Order: sequence, then structure tokens, then C-alpha cells
Amino acid sequence: MDVWTRTDDEGTWPDVLVAYARAVEGMRGLDPPTGKPRDPLSWQFQAAMHGRATRTGRADRSNSLWSRCQHGSWFFLPWHRMYLATFEAVVQHHLGDDDWSLPYWYALDPDRPSTAVLPPAFREARADNALFTEHRSVLANGGDPLPDVSGSVTQALEVEVFATDTGVASFGGGERSQPSFFGEEMGAIEDTPHGFVHVVVGNDFDAQGNTVREGWMGSFFTAGLDPIFWLHHANLDRLWQVWLDADPEHRNPPDDDAAWLRTSFRFPAPGGGTRTFRVGDVLDPQALGYTYEDLSVPSTFVAAPGAAPADAPADGGIGMGGAEAPPPRRRVTPQVVGATQDVSLAAPAPAVVDLSEPSDLGLGEADAAAATRVYLRLEGITGTAAAPAYEVYVNLPAGSTGAEHPELLAGRLATFGLAEASKGDSVHGGAGLTKVFEITRVRDALADRGRWDPAQVAVSFEPVLPAPSDTDALAEASTGAPQPPDLRAARVVVLSA
Repeated sequence: MDVWTRTDDEGTWPDVLVAYARAVEGMRGLDPPTGKPRDPLSWQFQAAMHGRATRTGRADRSNSLWSRCQHGSWFFLPWHRMYLATFEAVVQHHLGDDDWSLPYWYALDPDRPSTAVLPPAFREARADNALFTEHRSVLANGGDPLPDVSGSVTQALEVEVFATDTGVASFGGGERSQPSFFGEEMGAIEDTPHGFVHVVVGNDFDAQGNTVREGWMGSFFTAGLDPIFWLHHANLDRLWQVWLDADPEHRNPPDDDAAWLRTSFRFPAPGGGTRTFRVGDVLDPQALGYTYEDLSVPSTFVAAPGAAPADAPADGGIGMGGAEAPPPRRRVTPQVVGATQDVSLAAPAPAVVDLSEPSDLGLGEADAAAATRVYLRLEGITGTAAAPAYEVYVNLPAGSTGAEHPELLAGRLATFGLAEASKGDSVHGGAGLTKVFEITRVRDALADRGRWDPAQVAVSFEPVLPAPSDTDALAEASTGAPQPPDLRAARVVVLSA
């Protein structure tokens, strides 16, 4: 159920959250006062399965079930679905109620901006409220709305391919032969809304994008400790089904990849021992005993030609420039047509990518189905501090801002997992994040105005920051000196396919 449809104007707690708070309190009662959690049904143990840090800041795998979350690959969505199913069963066990169901928080709903506020039950700062934590953004706890990046939800839902091994845009993430704590190549849904909500609910930032306070939701290693984590991920799980239902004939996950389907993960079972899920076992949520009360696409969604019809206007999604959706992607290997090395994403000047073979990249082809698609790929994004997200624009006119040219928005890059992906250890090699945007629409919008440059592409990065309603509260809560953004990309690449 949608947590906001169950919350009235007075902020009265719905029964599902009253029970949830009781279960969280019971789970915390199983945690030891100091030291590592030992009971698989305890709160800290459940959170540690997602991630837990050692004293040196590395992933703690002293228990075989800890620090096993999957990010940056096509395992992201199925692993978290297994994790949610396990957690829901644990809550039911604590409540003695097999009918209790985890609600979802649709934080970035393009059709309901009012849901971009943390639900009241999580904001009531009472000693007996297990759903509240001070280890969360002061602004989020104060009832400030999240910055509006809901257009990225529409953009993610319009991506046609679940996973890819060719480095182009995908919904679910890059293909990998083995599970990985961080597989580096995020799918569209994992970046925004997933990562963005994590960072803005967890951390606080000043007006320059400096990190001034870090909370639980902002890190792999602590995110599961915040009770809102589970409602956020329930919504991501729901959006996976929304994406499938938008075009069920063409959007099935790679059900012909036997290795992916057989990949399994182990979780504790409420009755003792463990339960093992295979990816192939969790592709249909109804097989796990649940569905969602609303699986409709946003009104801004535009289906690709040939897809199942959707109730949507024909003027494109938010930030998409109103262009028609491009033709369905052909399964071909993309070609690098330009690249530049070592780019600062925090620098005011755009990154210029010279195209090695200047061309129109497919403009003017008579056969629309064969038209060249264009992608912008940011590789090896690393750093220790950054704004919650960056809007990425292509060929902004000199002296203008992205707000003046929404048709040039390639997409948004969230920075959740930045610090973890930048560290080299046994869990990940420190190669950073990789993000891919399809910029075919932007190319077409520029060409329509006679402004597409066949020789080069200029890429600009603008930080997305909350607008605090209470700057004094933010200043009082700030801890230590601000950490200035140091975000860099090893390569910025333009590809055609």
C-alpha cells in the first residue's frame, strides 16, 4: 500500500505504521548494547546484510550474510526484492501477523509533488517513536520537500532495455558474470530515484554543495538502519513492475540467460536457518505473495513506437524537451565517436568532447527505425564528497543555465555510493561509478534549432541542492568543516549505435 494514501491531513499514523514501529522496537531489543549483532532477527543484523563497515571503513564480512547488497549491475533489483521479502517476513514474525505488508513511499511522483515529503510518522521526534532517527537529514526530518527531480522517474521508465553488456543505457544495470557489492554500471532506476532519495534523506548540504552532515541513508554501510529505507526500496521494487507492465511484450528481463536466472543469494529465515532465492524465483512479485495497489505509469510517460499503449500525453516527459520518443533500440554494439579524459564534474566550465569522425550521427536518415542513437557515458566517477545529484546538460549556450534550456537535459547523476565505489579493497576496486544517458532526443532538439555541432559535444554539470526552509537549524546541525565537492570522471564518452 502507498503510505501517503493511508496518511490523513492531520498526519494520523496509519495502522500499518503503528505495527511497523512496534516491530522495529522489538527488533532493536535483540541487538546487543555493544559489539556486533548476533541474532539474525535483530535490527542491526538485518541492516548489516545490506552493508556494515569495519573500523577502517571497509565492508565487514565477518559474517557470511553481511555486506552482500548488489549495486551497479543487473543484480540490483532482484537482490533487493529478496531482501525486502526477507525483511517483511521478519517483521511479520515479530508482530505474529502474517498479513502485515510493507508499505511503499513514492517520494518522487511526477503526478503528486506532495509525496516528496517524509511521512509524518518518521518525523515525530519522540523518545518512543522507533521510526524517527536523528541520523537523517535535518531538512527531511523538518518536513522540507525533496528537490523535484521526478522527471528522472519518467526518464527511467522510458528506457526500453533491462540490462546490457554493450555499455548503453539500461533500466536494471550492466550485465555482470558474478555478483558484486558494487558492479560500477548503474541502471536508470538505481541512479535516480534510488540514489537521489538515499542522499537527500540521509545527508545535509550547504548552498555551495558542500556536505555538512552525514546520516544513515547516505551510505551503503548504514542505510538499512533507517526505518524509511525499507519503504523507499519497496517503491523501487514497485517501479520495476510498473516498467514491466508498460510494455509486457518487449520488456521482459533476460529470461534466456540461464546463468543470471540461476544466480542465488542467501538470507536468514524467521524460523531459523537460511533461505536461498534464485534470481529466476523472484521475477514475479505475485510468486512471493504480494502485489502493489497502484502500478500505473506517470502521466508524463511516453511509450516507444510499437509498445503497448499508455495513457500519456504526446509532448514528452519532464526535462525531455517535448520530443517524440526515439524508435526501439536495435541490438548493436555502440561505437565510440569521441572521448575526453579526467573531467571535474564540480568545475564551472563544460567538458568538451571532440568527435573523432565529425558527422551528423544519423540525422536525416529516411528509415526512422535505422536512425542512429547517441549516448553519453560518464566512466569512473570518483570522489569523497559531492552534491546529492548533478543535472547533466549537452551544448548549453554560453552564459545560460540548464533551467533556461530543459530540452538540453541529458539526465541526472545521483551520487549515492560515490565514497564506497571510490575505495579500492577486496569488495570493489575503486573504479568508481559509471552512468549512461541516451541523448538522442537532445541531439534531435539541437538539430531542430540548427544548433547541433557535428564536431564536438559540450557537457555541463549543475548541482541539484535542497532549498532549506530553516537555515539556522541546518547550521546548528552541521558537523565539522564542510567537505567541498571533488567529483571527477575518468572519461566522458560519446557513443553512437
